[in-house]
Amino acid sequence: MSGNGNKRGCFGLILDMVLIIVTGGLWLVWILVKYLRNNS
Repeated sequence: MSGNGNKRGCFGLILDMVLIIVTGGLWLVWILVKYLRNNS
């Protein structure tokens, strides 16, 4: 799902915030792991 950074915009940011709150931070950890794996 890479290459759609500009498409997400505010909706993607809001969705991420909601998921972080709902999952208690697990979503944030998942995003970080994906980011580090892609850029290593």
